[in-house]
Amino acid sequence: MMNLANDTEQKVLALPTDFSGFAVDELKDKFEHLVEHDASSVILDFSKTEFIDSSGIGAIVFLYKRIEKQSNSLSLLNVTGQPFKLMNLLRVDKTIPFIDSI
Repeated sequence: MMNLANDTEQKVLALPTDFSGFAVDELKDKFEHLVEHDASSVILDFSKTEFIDSSGIGAIVFLYKRIEKQSNSLSLLNVTGQPFKLMNLLRVDKTIPFIDSI
């Protein structure tokens, strides 16, 4: 369901269609892996994501803080629809860059 494209400098994680409660719990280990393996750039791919809730937002913010602490970067790729509206409303885009391509 989730693939992790691997590159020493950049890691891309494709998020599921519904990034809420249960999916967030399933991804905790992958997020931990992203932080521990020190890529200079982490990209969360929202291409297939149609829904996100507060637990999804919380997981992204938590990941962002940990990645930034290591002086690395986090970007959100192809954020559209409901996830875009919610993250825009919560001003996530003011802190974590939204990108349209890698």
